[in-house]
Amino acid sequence: MKQVLTAKELPSSVKILCEKGDYKSASQLVLRFVAKGYVDYGAADFCFRSALGYDDVQQIYDLAEPIVRVAPKDWRSWQLMYQAYHADARWQDALTALSKVRKWSDSINAEYFLARAEAYERLLDPDSALKELAELDKLNDKGAESRALLLWGNVQLQKKNYKALIDQLPQRLNGKKADRYMGGVLKVLGKALDAKGEYGAAFSAATKGNQIQSKIESRLVSKNAIRRRVEVFRTLFTKDWVGSWSELSSPSRTPVFMLGFPRSGTTLLEQVLDSHPEIQAMEEPPTMATVLRQSTSWMQAMATQAGLLHKSSGWKSQWLSVMDYIKAIGEEQVRGFRETYFKVVDQELQLRENSVLIEKMPLNTVDIGLILRLFPDAKFIVSLRHPADCVLSGYMQNFKMNDAMANFLDLDNAASFYKHVMKLLWQYEEVFDLKDRMHYIRYEDLVMDLEGEARKALDFLGLPWDDAVLNYDEHAKQRGTLATPSYQGVTQKIYDSSKERWRNYAEWMAPVLPHFKEAAERYGYDLSL
Repeated sequence: MKQVLTAKELPSSVKILCEKGDYKSASQLVLRFVAKGYVDYGAADFCFRSALGYDDVQQIYDLAEPIVRVAPKDWRSWQLMYQAYHADARWQDALTALSKVRKWSDSINAEYFLARAEAYERLLDPDSALKELAELDKLNDKGAESRALLLWGNVQLQKKNYKALIDQLPQRLNGKKADRYMGGVLKVLGKALDAKGEYGAAFSAATKGNQIQSKIESRLVSKNAIRRRVEVFRTLFTKDWVGSWSELSSPSRTPVFMLGFPRSGTTLLEQVLDSHPEIQAMEEPPTMATVLRQSTSWMQAMATQAGLLHKSSGWKSQWLSVMDYIKAIGEEQVRGFRETYFKVVDQELQLRENSVLIEKMPLNTVDIGLILRLFPDAKFIVSLRHPADCVLSGYMQNFKMNDAMANFLDLDNAASFYKHVMKLLWQYEEVFDLKDRMHYIRYEDLVMDLEGEARKALDFLGLPWDDAVLNYDEHAKQRGTLATPSYQGVTQKIYDSSKERWRNYAEWMAPVLPHFKEAAERYGYDLSL
C-alpha cells in the first residue's frame, strides 16, 4: 500500500525531487497540501527556485496563484507572487505584490527596498528608484551592498550620469570581494566609459565583468544545452527527414514569430509593431520554452519506451534519438502542445479575437523546426544586424544568466555561437522552403528609415499603415513590462549611434571576425578593418 505523505515529510520530499530536476512533481506535492488549506512556504520556495533555473515561469504562476487564494493575508504568499511577476517582468504588478508584503508583514528587510528599487528602475522611474535605495541605506545592510550598487549604476545609466559612474564606481568597487553582482557593475562601468569614448577602458571593464561572471556561474560551453540543440537540429533537419513527417491540421490561430540573434534589434522592432492597433506583441514570453519542455518530456518517454536510450551512449546519440520523435508528433500531441502555448499566451496578455499575435524571442531561431510542427503555416520576421555589433553588444551586456546568455561571457564563444545559429537558420529556410514566409529587416535600415521599414513589415503581415508605430517610444513607456536589456534604449526616439559601434573595438574584435564571414557576405555587411 502506498504511504501517505505527511506535512512533516513534505519539505524533504520536495527537495529530493527538485534536486533531480523534477520540480513539476515537487510542485504537485506542494499543491496537494495547498488544496487542503496548508501552505509550506519553504517547500514552495524550493519549487520556485528550481522552476526559475529552468526558466519555467508558468510553473511559478501555477504555484503562486493558488497559494495567494488560500492565504491572502500572509506576506509570504505575496512574496511568492512577487517572484512570479519578477520572473515575468511585470513590474507594476510586482510593485502591487510588494505593497501587500508590506501590509501583512511585521517587519521589512533590505530585500523589500531592493525589489522596489529594481521595479521602479525597470519602469523607467529613476527618481523613485533612488528614493528606495536611500531607504535601504538607512538599514546599513552590508549583504545588500553589491546588488544596491548595481541598481544605482543602472539608474545612473538611465539618467546618463556617465561621469558620476566613471568617477565613483572604481572607488566603490575597490576592495570588494567578487560576487554575482560585481560582474554586472563592471559592465555598467563599461557602458559609461563607452559613452565617453574611452573604448580601451570600456572593453577592459566588460572583460573583467565577464571573467567574474564566468567563474561564478561555472557554465561549460561544451555542456551548453542550446548549443547542443543547435548541433542536433543541424544533423536532423534534412529535406528527406522533414518529408517523412505526417501532415497535421492547421490551428485556428497562428502567431507570427519574430526572431534573429540576441542584440540584433528585435526589441526595437517589436515595440514599433506592437504600437499598431491591430497587433498584439509578446516580448520574450516563455511560450515556446514551455512547449519545448513538454514536448521533450513526451519524446523522451517515447524513446525510453522504445529502448533507444542507453547510458553508455554519448549525449549526441541520446539527443538524436529523442528529437527524432518530432516527426512522430501526431494530432493528439500537437493539440496538447498548442493548448499549452496559448495557456501561456493568456498569462501574458488579453488576446483579442482578430489581432495579429507576434511573439518576439530572438533565439526561437533555434527551434523553427518545432515551431513549424505546431504551426505549419507560421510566418517569421527575422531581425538582422552587423554580426560584429551583435556579438560585441552581447559581450558588454549584463544578461540574466542562462545557457543561452552564458555564450556571451567569452568573445570567441559568442562569435562561434552566432555562426552556428545563423547556419541553422539558413538550413531551416532551405529545408522548409521558407523564402516567402520570412521577412528580413536590417537594424541599420530600420534606424535610418523607420517608416519605410515599418511599412514593409506591415505589408508582409497584410496590415494597413498606422501612424501610431512612429510613436513607439511613448508606447514602450506605457507597457511597463519590458523584459530585455534593451528596455532603456527603446523608450527613446530613434538613434543610430549603435551602428558600426564595433569599429571602436576593432583591435579586440579582429580575431573573431572570421566567424562572421558567411553572414556578412549574405547580408551585405563590411568586415574590413
